[in-house]
Amino acid sequence: MAKRSSAHTRAQKNGKIRDGYTCQTCGSKNKVEGHHIIDHQFSGAASTDNIISLCHDCHKSVHKGLLNLFKF
Repeated sequence: MAKRSSAHTRAQKNGKIRDGYTCQTCGSKNKVEGHHIIDHQFSGAASTDNIISLCHDCHKSVHKGLLNLFKF
């Protein structure tokens, strides 16, 4: 995986602040991480609009394909 720029890291931090350090899928405040909705390796923007705050467990579930963030 390519190293993230400081802009991506800043966007993750600002996304967690915006979301009140709360997981947006389960409501947990434990080990909250910033997840790029569109991954930076696929040209995902380094912006707060491209970040969702997830707890560590939900974040792992997204990357394992067990949790889908896109609902239509």
